[in-house]
Amino acid sequence: MRKIRLQKLRGDFEKLHMLESENISKYFIRVLTIYNQMKRYGEKMEETRVVEKILRSLQKKFHYVVFMIKESQNMNVLSIQGLMEKLQAYKERFKRM
Repeated sequence: MRKIRLQKLRGDFEKLHMLESENISKYFIRVLTIYNQMKRYGEKMEETRVVEKILRSLQKKFHYVVFMIKESQNMNVLSIQGLMEKLQAYKERFKRM
């Protein structure tokens, strides 16, 4: 039963994409919920993989931010929390414009 549940969670993780109606915080909660469930079932996944998944699956309006983050950050050391903070900061900065 454990293997079956983990297999479903892996599929859910791979299918994740940010919905048009979602904000960054809600999307992160959805991603982290699946990530934490996978860890609970014994999946060993690097944070780097989660960070890369999030960057690949954001809405198109974030593509310029993704590019800037990838160009300015060492992706091997960027944490999930660090990514969320950067995305929130970009969102706030552009909200003021």
